[in-house]
Formats: sequence, structure tokens, C-alpha cells
Amino acid sequence: MYQYRFRFLFIMSLRYILPGLAILTLGRLALLWFVNTDIELDTRVQDLLRALWVGFRFDAKVVAIGFSPLILAGLLSLTSARLFQKITNISSWYATVIYALMILASAINVYYFLAYGNHLDVFLFGLFDDDSQAIMDTLWQSYPLFSGVMATIIIAFFLGHTFCVKYNSYNSYNSNERYQSLSIRSHIMYCMAIAAFVVAYFIVARGSIGSLPLKRYHASVSELPLLNAAVPNAFMALDWARSDYQKQEILSSIEEKELREQMLAVLGKSTPFERTLNNDYLKNNPPHVVITLMEGMGMNMLVEDDKETNDLLGRLRPYFQKEFVFTRFLAGTSATIDSIVMMLFHSDVPTISHSTYSAKSLSDSAVEPYERAGYQTIFVYGGNAMWRNLSRYLPLQGFDHVYDENTIIDTFPEAKKSAGTWGVADEYTFKLAQKILEEASKPTFIYIMTVTNHSPFYVPDNYQAKPVAASPRLKSRVHGETVEVSTMLKAYQYASDALGGFIEAIDDSALSERTIIAATGDHHLRFLSKGAQNEIALNHAVPFFLKVPKLILTQTPYYYDPTRIGSHRDIFPTLYHFSLSNSPYSSLGGENLLQKQPISNYGYNNSVVINSQGVYRLSSPKKLYPWRSLLTNEREAITNSEPNWGRNYQKLQHSFLRFRVNGNSEKHALIRPTTTNR
Repeated sequence: MYQYRFRFLFIMSLRYILPGLAILTLGRLALLWFVNTDIELDTRVQDLLRALWVGFRFDAKVVAIGFSPLILAGLLSLTSARLFQKITNISSWYATVIYALMILASAINVYYFLAYGNHLDVFLFGLFDDDSQAIMDTLWQSYPLFSGVMATIIIAFFLGHTFCVKYNSYNSYNSNERYQSLSIRSHIMYCMAIAAFVVAYFIVARGSIGSLPLKRYHASVSELPLLNAAVPNAFMALDWARSDYQKQEILSSIEEKELREQMLAVLGKSTPFERTLNNDYLKNNPPHVVITLMEGMGMNMLVEDDKETNDLLGRLRPYFQKEFVFTRFLAGTSATIDSIVMMLFHSDVPTISHSTYSAKSLSDSAVEPYERAGYQTIFVYGGNAMWRNLSRYLPLQGFDHVYDENTIIDTFPEAKKSAGTWGVADEYTFKLAQKILEEASKPTFIYIMTVTNHSPFYVPDNYQAKPVAASPRLKSRVHGETVEVSTMLKAYQYASDALGGFIEAIDDSALSERTIIAATGDHHLRFLSKGAQNEIALNHAVPFFLKVPKLILTQTPYYYDPTRIGSHRDIFPTLYHFSLSNSPYSSLGGENLLQKQPISNYGYNNSVVINSQGVYRLSSPKKLYPWRSLLTNEREAITNSEPNWGRNYQKLQHSFLRFRVNGNSEKHALIRPTTTNR
């Protein structure tokens, strides 16, 4: 009768759900164990217990949802012995599949955290938008894919078939009671038990008995990002990432009045425009301008530089010592394409180049002032320009030419032998830029994106590396047994050396006095733990290097203070002031870091903000960590006197994009500057 089948279903559900909970819980503990950090969790016992408890609730929610089809089918077949038998026969295989997915997803979540410093998030979808072959090569070389999948299958099969209960044996065990009749009262009791089981199961799947189900905001359990990131399991994190990815594609219109009010509140003025000074020398002698976005050139690695024992600069060193260098400087984001579109197009939507808005030409891109001034504008990428649809998108945004690895190999056939997973070696990318400048018949602006210092790390065979050695700090922060530390260091050195070689070649040529060269990192170097509580800013910092010809400096007022604070938004305003005369530009708050007047000293990253007082995370803006040194902070927080600046700037950036992407800029004067006198 149905009562025996219900008893079996109840026992079966427990025996399948408990291992699922164990898998997800162990995945969370593995994340906390493997992430290298100097945070002593035993001093945060309450936070840790809270994270584990809320995480367990998320796990129970996912496991209940995962097994719900099996449980529901069992409930619906309680009155049919034949159908119930068929469902229970496949239950062990169903459980095996569920366990395999749980193990695999948990492992991916751990490795993702080790590489990107967070649980699975919206950046994951950006990875899928990348070159799929390169992604597979990276995964294959950097992670134990084959052994991991095989281990997953074996463990899942063991769990699925060890904890299963055979209905035949259970039915035989209860055969002595099979034909006993039940009273009406017993039937009512069983019906109530079934109803209670269904309600309890629904509550577990909902995660809460309150008015709101267990949701994303419940995951905030501590001021420590590590604990907050450990709360959701891989499935919850993936669901949130999917939601974020879908939401960021919707850019609704915004009225000019609302945007002006936001600008006034954040920027102190109702327009994003500034203008460079009138400069007769620049008007008559416009220089070439080169800006290089260096893959993985993070300060989290560069602080390890030592000329004698761990050379991370190579031929770049003499220029780093005598030119302008800002190190209290943040990348706009923690991802390459995100930083590119934010720097060039004031966009906080990284998918804009390959989304429904990819055919939309945006006003006020960073390249527009050069375009108006008659410059030839070129984008040079060491990889394939079909990545993120750049080959089609960039020409719409003001670039005259987009050159990639194909052009580089056509120009320098030997470059093909140097190619890695993501493209050709950096030295050949720089050689193409040098050739373009040497053959240029008009002022030229070049934006370069390098690729060599990207995992899987490698060094071209023809490169003779200088000494490298990992310090105790570095060893404590490198994670992943597949990451070769010495290769990582040499790849970093090689990329810096290639940049230094390019500057050296320009410096030794007739281009020296008419070429401005700038360089910065796209984001921190990956595979280094971000858990150090006193390195919040360092974990997002990149250097900003700038070489301005001396003749231009004699004709342009400037003041250099290497301790000034900035971020990617300040790069182009700085470049404009040393290359364009009387030219309007849109900065959205970016400043000339070499101006004689005081600057605001703000550095913006979409995760953290730095100012003259210290650093704070956008996830917990009320806690500000005061500076201990140029790039490290105190471990204990104080009350932030202006906690809303970061979020307000983030909102302004998004509103500015919404205003332009919906065509408003063509109808209003807000984003239509008067033409320059050049």
C-alpha cells in the first residue's frame, strides 16, 4: 500500500539529501582552506559560524531543488506500485548525476576563487565570450581537468549507489505488514504526514519560513570579503551571475535633467567636460601618443621587484626610475575587457562591444579628441581582434584601424613561432607599433593591448630571462599547484622588458622628442591571493607610467608628485594636456595627474575606492582602512566620512552610458562640445 511506499520515499530522500549537503559543505570548507590568506579566522569565530550556517541553508536549498523532480515523481506515484518501482530503480543514477554536478561545480568555484578572488560571478560569462579555444587551452594547461572529471565520476557513482535503498528489499522487509488493514484514523495520519513532508520540503527549498525566501542579500555575513564569498555554493553563485549578466544588458533611457543632477552631486558641476590649455607648441607640433594596456601588470606582483634577486622590470627599469610613475593608482576593474571599455568609452558594461548595443556609436569616447584633432587612431592587439567583437566595434567608436596577431604575423613572420595561447609575444606587438610610428605621415594615436603575461604563463624561447626568485610573501600568496612561480615571474619580467625595449627603440630614434608613451596594467596579476587584510588597495593597484618628451615639458606647465592618487579614469585627461591644445574632452571626473593645481586624490575601481585617508570596499563603504604606507592599509577600520562617493560615482558612470547609448547625446548640448580651434 501507499504507506509503505511513502516510508521508503522518506528514507530515500534523507539518504540522498544528506550526502548532497556534505558535498556542498565540504566545497565551502575547501575554499576556506585552500585560499591563501593571512586572515586568522579563529579571531572571527562568530563571523565564520554565521557564514557556515547561512551557507548550509543555501546548500539545503540547492540540494532540495536538485532532488525535487525525483521526490515529486515519487509522491505522484505512491498509489502505483509499478510506477513507483520504475522511479526508484533510476533513483541511484539520478543521484549519481546530481552528485557529479555538485562535486564538479564546487571544484570549479574553488579554482575560480583562486584565480579571480571571488565566487562564480558575472565575469564568468565574459570568459565564455572569449576565444573558446584559448579558454580550453588555458583550462587544460592550468587545471587538472582530466583527473578531476574522472575523480568526480568515481566519487559520484560511489555515493549514488552506496546510499541508495533498493525498494524490492525494503518491500520484502515490510511484507509481514502488507495486508494489514488500516483504520480511517491511520489513513488520516499518513495523509497528514505526507502533507507535512511536502510542506517541510518546500520550506527547505525556499530557504526560509519568513516573508522573503533565502536570497542574495542574506550572503552578507561579515566585513571580510572572503567569508561573504564563501557563503553561496557554486549553484547559487552561478544563478546570481546569470541574473547580473542579463540585467546589465538593459540600458534604459535617462533624462538629461536627472543626469545633470547626478553630475552636480558627484562632480560638483553639471557637465562632464573639461578643456586643455591653449598651447602654441602643441598646436604646431602635435606629438604621437601611445598608451599600452599591459596584461596582468599589477602592483600586487610589482612590489616584489628587486633588481638583483627578482628583476620584474628588465629594460623598463631605467625609465621607471627617471620618468613619471604613479603607483597609488587603481585599475578601473579587475578584468581586461571591462577595463578597456571603461577607459575608452566610460562604460561600466563590459559586454557592450558584443551585445545588442554593439552597433551603436557612442559619443565622447576617449579617442574622440584625437579624432577631432586630425590624428590617425589605431588599436593594436597581440591576440585575435574578433575577441569580444573588437574588430567590428572599435571602428564604430573612432578607431581608423584595428590590427591584431594576423597583421603582426604578416608583418613579422617570425612572430608566429612565439605565439602562446592568447596571441603573439609582446615584443612583436611593440614592433608593429614602432613600425606604424616610423611610417606615420600624420599625428598618430595608438592604443596597445598585450597578451603574454596571461595565464597559462609562458616565456618565448628566444628570451634570456634575468634572475627571479619568490619571496616568502609571494610564496604565501601564490595558489594553485599547477602555477609555476618562476615561470610566472619570468613572464611578468618579459612583458615589462618588451615594453622597455619599445621605449628604448623610440628613445634612440628621431621619434623621441615627438612621442608620448604611457602604460598601465589592465588589472592585478591573477593567481595571487587577495586575502591579505592589509593589502586591499594593493590587490587592485596597477602602475601608471608616463614618458613625455622633454621639449614638450618645457612648453607645458606641470607638477609631479608620485604619491598622488588616481585610477584609469585619469589617464586620458593627463595625456590630453600634453598632446592637445585648447581641446574639449569628456573626463567624467578624471584629472590631469601632472597639473600644478591640487587634485582630488580619488582612485576608483568597481570594487574599491582609495582616497587620501585610506581605502574602502564598495561592498562595505562605511568601513575605511587608513593608510599604513603608500599601498598598504591598517587592518582595523575606522568610520568612513564619505561612504557614498563610490556608489554615487558608479551610478553616475552607468547613467552617463545610458544617456549616450539611447541617442540622447545627439539631441542635447550636454555632451556636444564646441569645436576646438586646432
